[in-house]
Amino acid sequence: MRAIAEFAMRSRVRAVILTMVGIPLISPAVLALVGLRRGSGDGLFVLVWGLLPIVAAAGAGYMSPLMAGMAITHFVAVLVSALVLRETSAWSWTLVTLTTVTAAGILVTSQVTGGVLGNLLEAVNEAAGGASTPEAQQLGKAFTSEAQATGYLAWVSVISAMLALLLGRWWQALLYNPGGLQQEMHNLRMPLPLAAAGMLLWIYCLVSEHFVFWGAVAAFPIMVAGICLIHWLVAQRGWGRGPLIALYVMLVIAALPLAGFLCGLALIDSWIDIRARASDKR
Repeated sequence: MRAIAEFAMRSRVRAVILTMVGIPLISPAVLALVGLRRGSGDGLFVLVWGLLPIVAAAGAGYMSPLMAGMAITHFVAVLVSALVLRETSAWSWTLVTLTTVTAAGILVTSQVTGGVLGNLLEAVNEAAGGASTPEAQQLGKAFTSEAQATGYLAWVSVISAMLALLLGRWWQALLYNPGGLQQEMHNLRMPLPLAAAGMLLWIYCLVSEHFVFWGAVAAFPIMVAGICLIHWLVAQRGWGRGPLIALYVMLVIAALPLAGFLCGLALIDSWIDIRARASDKR
């Protein structure tokens, strides 16, 4: 992985090539690395060239408008959040930016393409070679409304954009500032107004099944803050990787209850600053 980062940093052309090939996670992470290290000038240059294959494929009919919109949203959100992190060095505002840009991009894509759910059903039917396939019926049962389908797509997009940004920042730390990413994530703490607003939006959206995924999107920054607090606690106690592996396994198995715990933990930390209190007791 280090070799990829070193290759990308040797010239803008190499960074453009890696971005244009469209390797999942790798290509947007390269864009994030360029934005973090070299700023908006080189970042926008790589972004424009990186989007050309997507626009060309969509224009030629090889890529659906929905997929093209998702891809464009993904790259733009990663670069914008990388530039915010570069300028502010604040992961709290970076997470808010990442979530906002991604959610806005998915909403615009949904409006432009005529709806996420309809496009997904059409794609499933075309792939199966006919209409009203069992797969399409299952998809229709899984998502009972357009808001639910759009929220799920936004939720998945936010997670994938966050992973790409993290990989880009990890590359930057690996090449220029070893250990910097770990320190940043361990110190991540959301401002109390942002944490409270995210928690309230999540609780409000939980009332309706149609907006439950939008609630998860709104709470994403504070959920990440809760995960980072757990990472800090495990490192401070010297518990090894076991608890962290268990954490991520539980996030897959019981995402909703654990997300609630993580968000509540992050909210408490925003209020009383758990790290500072732990330092005072030493």
